[in-house]
Amino acid sequence: MNRNPNRSEDDVRLAVGRAAALIACLLIVVLMMIPPIVGVADNGDFARVMGASGIKPLDPAETYGARYFYHTHSHYAYGSYGTGGYVSTHVLLVALSGLLSRFLLEPIYDIRSLGLLYAIALLAALTLLIRHLPSLRSRRATALLALTMSLILLLVFCDIGYLAYFQSFFGEPYAMVGLLLAVAAALALAESDSPPYKLLVLFVCAALAVATAKIQYAPLGLLFAVLAWRMQLLKRTAGWRQATRAGALVLAVGTLAMMAAAPHRLVHTNLYQSIFYGVLKDSPSLADDLRELGIPPKYGVLAGTNYFQQDTVIPQRDPTLEREVLSRLSHRTVAAFYAEHPWRLIDKMKKAAREGTAIRPYYLGNYGAQSGKPKGAIDYRFSAWSEFKHDRMPNRLGWFFAIYAGYMAIVGAGWLRSRAPRARLAFETLGAVAVCGAFSFVIPLIGDGEADLGKHLFLFNVTFDMMLIVLVFAVLYGLGRKLEQMGRAEVE
Repeated sequence: MNRNPNRSEDDVRLAVGRAAALIACLLIVVLMMIPPIVGVADNGDFARVMGASGIKPLDPAETYGARYFYHTHSHYAYGSYGTGGYVSTHVLLVALSGLLSRFLLEPIYDIRSLGLLYAIALLAALTLLIRHLPSLRSRRATALLALTMSLILLLVFCDIGYLAYFQSFFGEPYAMVGLLLAVAAALALAESDSPPYKLLVLFVCAALAVATAKIQYAPLGLLFAVLAWRMQLLKRTAGWRQATRAGALVLAVGTLAMMAAAPHRLVHTNLYQSIFYGVLKDSPSLADDLRELGIPPKYGVLAGTNYFQQDTVIPQRDPTLEREVLSRLSHRTVAAFYAEHPWRLIDKMKKAAREGTAIRPYYLGNYGAQSGKPKGAIDYRFSAWSEFKHDRMPNRLGWFFAIYAGYMAIVGAGWLRSRAPRARLAFETLGAVAVCGAFSFVIPLIGDGEADLGKHLFLFNVTFDMMLIVLVFAVLYGLGRKLEQMGRAEVE
C-alpha cells in the first residue's frame, strides 16, 4: 500500500472518482429512468417485501401471466404497512423509497424512486473506491491508473445486468450495494492516516445491510464483525477502540437476530428444497440416502421435486410430511450429509458453476407490458460485461477454483509482506471478499438445493467480479511501480 501524502495526488483521484460517478449517473438515467423503464420481472418473491413496505399491486385483479415472469411493473399502489412474514432490513429501504415517492407527490408509487436510492449508494461506492486507490509516485501515473480503473468499474458494475435489478423488489441489489459500500469504506479507512468515525459508521451499516439482506447471507455478518474488530488497530485512542468494538458487536448481534427471526414457513420451504431438490435430486443411491437422512422411504417419490410444483404425489404442505421430515431435520442435517459425502457436494458445486457466470436471470423480462417489447424481452444495452461472462467466460468449477487460488495467493502474500495495521486491514478486506464469494457459492446449495441457482448466485457474481477487478489492478499497479523504478534507474 502506498499512501501518498501529496495533496495533488489525492485531488486527482477524487476528480477522477467524481467524473466516474457523473458518467455512472448518466448511464443509469439513460438506461433505466427514461422510458421504456427497465427493471426485472417478479418471480413471486415481491409480495413478501411489498407487504412490509407499504406497497401493493396497482391492479389486484391482474392475471398470473400479466403479473409474473414476463413483464416488469414500474408503478404500484400505496398500501398499509404490515409484517409481511419477511425479515430483512431490505424492507426499510423499500419503505423509504415509498416515502420518497410520496414526498415527490406521486399519486402512485414509482419504482424509479427505489432505483434512485440504489443509484446513490452505487455512486458513493464508486467514488470512494476510486478516491482511495493506492497511488503511484507521479500525478500523471496516478491519474492514468485511476482513469483505467474507473472505466473497468463502470463497465462491470454499470452493466445493465446489475442495474436492472435496482428497479425490482429483489434483495440482491441491496446486498450488492451494501457489499460495495462496505468494502469501499474499509479500504478508505485503511488508506486514511486518521480514520474518520463516519467511515466506520458507513462500514457497519453497509455490512449489516449485506448480512440482513437475505437469511442466506446472515452468517456473513460474523465475518464483517471480525473485520470491524480488527479496525481498532487503525487508531490507538480509547474512543476509537470503543467505537470499533461497538460496531463489531452490532454486526454480531444483528447476524444472530437475523438467523433467529427467520420465519418458520420460510425455513421449511428452504429445507424442502435442500433435501428433495438438493441432496436427493439425481441421487445415485436414493434408498441409502433416505435411510441415512432418517426419511421414511415413502417420501422417495418427492426426490427431484421443488416446493412450488403443483403435481407432486405428496403435497409439499402435507402436515405428515412436515411432522415426519421437515420438523425433524434441519439445514445442519444437510450440511452434515455433505460433510460425510464431500464428492456429492462437489458434484452439486459443478452444477452451480454452470450457472455461475450469469449475472441476471434470463427467464425474467426487463420491460413493462406498455413498452411494446415482446413478452419476456431482455435489455441488452450496455451489457458487454454480462454477455461476455455468460457467453465466453468458462463456467467450470476448475476455472473458479484457479481464480480463487491465484487471488488468495496474491492477497496472502501481500498480507505477509506488510507490517503496518492499515496495509494488513486492506488485504484482510480483500480476503473477506473472497470468503463472501465462496460462502455465497456453497450456501445456496445447502440452504436451497438447486432451486433458481442463477439468481441465488448473484452475490457470488458480484464478489467474483470484484476479485477480477482486484487482480487487474494488481497487474496495473505492479506494472506502474516497475516502470517508475526503471525510470529512476535510468536517471541515476
